[in-house]
Amino acid sequence: MPAPALRRPLAVLALLLAPVSAAAAVPAAAEVGTLWRVRDGAGTVFIAGSLHQLRRDRAGLPPSYGLAYGEAERLAMELDMDALSPTALAGELAARALDPDGRSLREGLPAASWRTLQPRLAALGLPEVAIERFEPWAVALLLASAAFLQQGYSPGSGVEGQLQARAAADRKPIDGLETPAEQFELFDGLPRTDQLQLLEVTLKELDGLGPRLDALEGAWRAGDLPRLEALLLDDYRQRPDLLERLVVRRNTAWVAPVRGFLRRPDDTLVVVGLMHLLGDRGLIALLRQQGLKPERFVDGGWRPEP
Repeated sequence: MPAPALRRPLAVLALLLAPVSAAAAVPAAAEVGTLWRVRDGAGTVFIAGSLHQLRRDRAGLPPSYGLAYGEAERLAMELDMDALSPTALAGELAARALDPDGRSLREGLPAASWRTLQPRLAALGLPEVAIERFEPWAVALLLASAAFLQQGYSPGSGVEGQLQARAAADRKPIDGLETPAEQFELFDGLPRTDQLQLLEVTLKELDGLGPRLDALEGAWRAGDLPRLEALLLDDYRQRPDLLERLVVRRNTAWVAPVRGFLRRPDDTLVVVGLMHLLGDRGLIALLRQQGLKPERFVDGGWRPEP
């Protein structure tokens, strides 16, 4: 399996805590984001693509997201963080991070990768004994999360973090589409060979993370769907098993809740990772296959999709 095939799982893994050449900054007037509207039955559903973490110094959301939030009486996100205990989440993560078979991380990694890992652990104040029995995916998550923080990114500045704070202040309810256990299992359930390669690719790519994230954010703000597909889906298509596990199954599972929201008398804003809205197996395409007619927000208004 070529190394590029696991680059996008790195991006997803980091953004769940919740890449490519650099892109120029997008003027605010051009910011459209990735936002759709679906109308059928009593209610309206807005579907917004999210970057789960944004840089704190440029965290403003596209204006269209504010419009959709203002019209919606309720929200739905991958996780309803208001209903979750941070202590319980941390406990589940810690329990899953340990290899149940007691295998040594050092024995599974090439010697060069182990040497590369050591200074990164030291920078985090972690002795190697602290992660010796960790599963590879958990170490990759730890390193990627730390790298995001070092680049100035945070979940609180991400799309969900901002909208969740607004919803709490406005007392708008939030539904969760998944449970934390389901999200942890996405990576915890990967074969060990894939987990080890995920960690190796993470180690190789962390130094160039900033430009890759800039490119992704620029394409998202501009609403450049072809560019976003190239950044997020092209390498996945080389690994249909990962695409199915990490993306398509979840998209398919979310169709029924979205259809349920359409039957409600109030309007709902659904916010999920933008990768889930792209391509011919994305949530938008699946809703279209169900006979619905999603409209996309572009040029200051709603436009039917071809």
